[in-house]
Amino acid sequence: MSKRREIREATIQFLYCHDLEEGAPADEASDAFWELLLESDFNKLTKASVKSVLHLNQGRLNRYAKLIEKAPELESIITADPDAKKLNRALTAIIKSENKWQALIDSMTRFYNPQSEDIQTDLADILQNIFTLNNTLSDQRKTWEIQLADYPHLKQYAESVNASINALKRVSDRIKMVQNPTLFPTHGDVAHLVTTAEKMLSMRASVDQKVTLVTANKSKIDSMIHSVVDNYSPERINPVDRAILRLGTAEIMLDDQIPSPVAINEAIEISQKFASSDSSKFINGILDKISKTTP
Repeated sequence: MSKRREIREATIQFLYCHDLEEGAPADEASDAFWELLLESDFNKLTKASVKSVLHLNQGRLNRYAKLIEKAPELESIITADPDAKKLNRALTAIIKSENKWQALIDSMTRFYNPQSEDIQTDLADILQNIFTLNNTLSDQRKTWEIQLADYPHLKQYAESVNASINALKRVSDRIKMVQNPTLFPTHGDVAHLVTTAEKMLSMRASVDQKVTLVTANKSKIDSMIHSVVDNYSPERINPVDRAILRLGTAEIMLDDQIPSPVAINEAIEISQKFASSDSSKFINGILDKISKTTP
């Protein structure tokens, strides 16, 4: 769970970067903002996911080698049956995908550097390609099973290949835990991924909620600020101060979960971190007046 300070600081950053006066709608800017803000967490999650994929992939090479060894004989038997063209295509599709999988793992191994904190774009792309291919393979295996059931006279010839396909499927099933770790929260292999992913999701949900509180009530918020500031005009206030003021005012007026003194104190602390030396006094004075006029 993200700390309230982190959530509020991220909200200020969003409001500042977005520029409510001239920017696009907040929901359109959200993805780009979060990609930038959570880059560090995303890198950690990607690196941990790559490490898990390589770990779970151990032993797969032998299973893959057995499939490649046994498949040609079965393919020749299936090809000899003119009515088994669909079955042949199903097996060929699996072989091609398994070849591509091994090539992706080889590339991932070359790019992965456990000593580096940075994540190369190529490595992140490879990871996503493996996830996509894993979904494709799942569909292809189902198609193979359905087609094979229609050719009972060929099942005995397919036993060794089926064994290899199922052995590789067990690896794929474990990779699905890396792709969707929150679906397997108690599994030891992905527990660390669940923690990072949940923190990122929680952070974004909490900040988006605060941003919406401000953007959905901007006119009401600015009207309140205007009532306590002579000649108030949003564009005349420093953008950082404006973002802090709007969030503080929103919390005082509209958020029953945060006491006004807390909202004011945290706004002052954030202004001391992000704004000018005079900002804290300016923000304190305005929010104090707003808190006294708000029921």
